[in-house]
Amino acid sequence: MELIAQSFIKEVFDFKAGKSCGLQLKAKYYDEIHFPPSDVQLLGQWFEYKATGQTTREGTCPIPIRNKPKALTIKQKAEGQKPNIGALSKKFEDVLTHIEPMNKMFEAYGLEIVETGKRIIHNGLRGDIDVVCKYKDSGEIVFVDIKTSGLLDDKWSEYGWNTDALEYKDRLMIQVVQYKLLGVAEYGYEPDFLFFLFSNTNTVDRKAIKIVVDETRFNEHVKTVEDVRKLSAYYEQNGWTPHPEPKRCGKCPLAKECDHFTDIPKIITVNY
Repeated sequence: MELIAQSFIKEVFDFKAGKSCGLQLKAKYYDEIHFPPSDVQLLGQWFEYKATGQTTREGTCPIPIRNKPKALTIKQKAEGQKPNIGALSKKFEDVLTHIEPMNKMFEAYGLEIVETGKRIIHNGLRGDIDVVCKYKDSGEIVFVDIKTSGLLDDKWSEYGWNTDALEYKDRLMIQVVQYKLLGVAEYGYEPDFLFFLFSNTNTVDRKAIKIVVDETRFNEHVKTVEDVRKLSAYYEQNGWTPHPEPKRCGKCPLAKECDHFTDIPKIITVNY
C-alpha cells in the first residue's frame, strides 16, 4: 500500500481485531473493487453531492433511494407518457433542508469556499477534503468535513458526536490528525479543521465543531502509520485472512465467487 488513507488505517486495525474481512480489505484498497455504500452512507453522499456538487470517490453521482412510483394509467400509456419516477424517500428529501442553513453557516463563520473534493498526497499519506475554505479576513485555509448522522448527541457510541466524549473517540479523530498533517505539508501551516454535522433523523439539528489537536497526537499518528505499513506489508506477503459472517458477506460484491462466503452465523458462547 503506497498511499495510506485514514479509512485504510481504521480497516487494518479492525481486521487485526477480527472485525472485518481481509479479502474485502484487499479488494477495496488493492484491487480497487467498488463496494456499495450502506443506506446511511448513501444518504451522506447524497447530501454532500446536492450541497456541494461533490461526487463519490469513484467520480459518480449518488443515486438516492426513491419510493415506488405510481403505475401509469391505461390512458397515460396510450398517450406514450414515460414511466413515473418515484418521489424521494422521506430521509433523502428531509436531509436536503439542511443545505440552506449550511450555506448560512459558511457565511456566518466568515468562510469562503475555495475547492470541494480536494485530494492531498504527501509523505505517503492521502486525504480527500470535503470542502477547502479560507477565512475571509485572514485568507488562511480551513478544512471543513461534512457529515450526516443520527448520533449528534450520542455519548457512548464510537460514532457519537457528543462533544464531552469526542476526545476519546479515535475512530472519528484520526481523520482530523491525518488531514492536518497533510495540510501542513501542502500549505506550510496547520489549517483549522471544522466538522459540519447535520442530523439525518430530523431537519433542525446541526452542529459545527472545531477540533484542536495536541502536538503529541501528531507524533502518535506518525507512529501509527508506520505500524500500519508494517502490518499491511506482512499481510501482503502472507495473505489477508477472510473473516466471513452473514452480515458482512450478505452485500459483498465478492460473494458469488468467494470460497469463504457464509450465511450461517458462528455460535457465540456467553458465560452467565
